[in-house]
Amino acid sequence: MTVHAAETVVVGYNDSAAARAALSWAIEHVTGRDAQILLTYVVSSVTEWELAAVQIDPDPIRHRFERLLATDWSAALREAGVPYQTVLTVGRASDALMRCAREHDASLIVIGMTGRGVLHELVGASVATRLIHRAHRPVVAVPAP
Repeated sequence: MTVHAAETVVVGYNDSAAARAALSWAIEHVTGRDAQILLTYVVSSVTEWELAAVQIDPDPIRHRFERLLATDWSAALREAGVPYQTVLTVGRASDALMRCAREHDASLIVIGMTGRGVLHELVGASVATRLIHRAHRPVVAVPAP
């Protein structure tokens, strides 16, 4: 469902409990506003490289995620009557979400947040941490239920 709206909200989505919570929050946020959601799934560029290394065509995998975005994963948006678009992009999740927000002039980025603890934050910064420190627009990190 592509509709021109005054405001665009990017939602990073991967069908995890945290992503579903983020989508619910975003639906509530845009309901009653002249706004749309850009439901975005990021395919890891590392995964793409690994598939290429073993000579596996990534297109069928991408098409599967595109179908999920267009059907199952966007069902809540259709049920709520919220205008939306879906986007599948490749890259590092934080960079891809920032690029998507920039390209679509989004006012907000919404992501799910998982509690992985301090060690995880020290060893490898999370998507939320990278976005919060580098994004040029507001970021909402919604905790998993």
